[in-house]
Amino acid sequence: MNHCLKNFALIFLSFILVFSSCRRQTMKLRSSVRRTQNDARYFNRDVNNVKNLLGIQGDENKSNNDSLASNIYTPIDQKNIFTSYGYIYDAINGSDDLVNSSNFYWDSIQKVYYVRDRKYRKIKPENEVFGWHPYWMGSAWKSYPFELLSTISYFSYKLDPKTGSYTNPEQIQEWRKTAMIDSAKLKKTKILLTVSSHGYKNNNSFLGDQSKWSTMIDSLTNLLKYRDADGVDINFEGLPYLKRGSFNRFIQALRKRLNQNITNKTPIISMTLPAVDSREIFDVLHLNKFVDLFVIMGYDYNTGPQLQGAVAPLLPFETENISLNNTLKYYLDIGIDPKKTILALPYYGSMWEGTLSEDGSTSSMFERKVTYREIRSLFNEDFITRNKLTPVLEKKSMTNYFNINYPDNTSKEVWFDDDYTLGKKYDFALTNKLKGVGIWALGYDNGYNELWDVIENKFATDKLKVEDPVGQIEGYPIKVSSYILEKRDLLLVTSLFFLFAVAIGFIITLSDWKVRDSIARNQFHRFIMVMIVFIFLTPIVYLINELFFLKSNWKYYVVFILGVLTLYLTSLIKIKSIKKP
Repeated sequence: MNHCLKNFALIFLSFILVFSSCRRQTMKLRSSVRRTQNDARYFNRDVNNVKNLLGIQGDENKSNNDSLASNIYTPIDQKNIFTSYGYIYDAINGSDDLVNSSNFYWDSIQKVYYVRDRKYRKIKPENEVFGWHPYWMGSAWKSYPFELLSTISYFSYKLDPKTGSYTNPEQIQEWRKTAMIDSAKLKKTKILLTVSSHGYKNNNSFLGDQSKWSTMIDSLTNLLKYRDADGVDINFEGLPYLKRGSFNRFIQALRKRLNQNITNKTPIISMTLPAVDSREIFDVLHLNKFVDLFVIMGYDYNTGPQLQGAVAPLLPFETENISLNNTLKYYLDIGIDPKKTILALPYYGSMWEGTLSEDGSTSSMFERKVTYREIRSLFNEDFITRNKLTPVLEKKSMTNYFNINYPDNTSKEVWFDDDYTLGKKYDFALTNKLKGVGIWALGYDNGYNELWDVIENKFATDKLKVEDPVGQIEGYPIKVSSYILEKRDLLLVTSLFFLFAVAIGFIITLSDWKVRDSIARNQFHRFIMVMIVFIFLTPIVYLINELFFLKSNWKYYVVFILGVLTLYLTSLIKIKSIKKP
């Protein structure tokens, strides 16, 4: 008798645990069903609103419905769906997907969705990192981290001042074919085509004849459409002062014609501005009406007959008033909009050759420009150690230089920026509220990543803007939920048939004396049978509650009572031994 009481107590305790767990899960299930129904109502309401706005009535085909469904959800709707059914979304799409329930959120201030992903590097939406890819860099683009480039411009469409067409068909053919553009698009990097025209004579000839403008704009439009590019970068250097008004009219005509010819997007026009020479020719206030981005060329300060020095000095060093600070102050003083202005900086340095004369004086001559890659290759650790060199940081210009003296009284001096000095100049641009920075030129650092590390540190974020999180991942949770709601009656009937089939099968199984005998004589088998009966009783009671009268929590007590009664009745089962035939 004591043994039976212990067994009964053990079974009773097990039922209490199972009942408690089932109750919690049942409450969650009911709450989820109600949320799903509410979300479906909101969804249908919004779809109907869009249909009314579009003048769509009646039944449409499934593809149209899918198209509407993937774009109709409001931020709150989508966030509620992720909050309520994120576990389903992750199970269907995978928790490692770009968008999942744990890393997706809505920024109510910026009015955009964001996804956090430590492995994804992307420039902040309020900043700009602009880079030129010169055609002579060939396949160097394969090493570009496009995630860290807001815009890349192919350099260049060399303007023919006599016709308005181009003078470099080989490079234009490369524009039509290069896979660089496809790679950039995959990373959401904007694509521009630079139009370059240098020299007073060339610019005077082109700007003086408006028929050439039309030729250039038509040719340019076709090239942009062919690659579905985002716009054009205007690089006119050496403008005649008397053509100041003509240049303004040309940019105005370019804006008007591009807007007319490219209708699938608003084409971008960026424009380079000189650091020192001829900068007063550019009527920034007037051009601001038509230009989306001003790019100040913050380089080539000391690469000619000047004293040796930095390519991009932050503050004046040897030559008075020639510096990034002076250039930026000039443009800010004349009213340039810092929110649409960036400061382009060099990925190259300058090499100077010096001679020591008999009277002790030194003469220096500019030799050539040297890329960052070449500087790192020439002045590697072994070379520096062997020649006992130490790079000097000139603090006013915020630029490094090496000075090498040879036995024949000659010398070499190399001025260059590295990750530290460029970082300080990026800070200078940000401190002056500029939108960002530019790079001349991409590929000049090929093989070295430290300059990109600075870009990421200053301008990148681990947040990715997502326009439509559910729709962007093809909306599988929404489609599944919609299908369940649409076919709920069919699914309910199917589930009931399945339940009844299992119940009938269980009853038929009990008709076998061997099964009954096993249940009566084996305590574990009796426990399994009670669990099965309890599983059958729970949905039946829940269904009775939903369809009839017990619209309260009393159903849980009813299930509990039925469970205890089942246990009690089971304990009374006495089956006489049946002799096997």
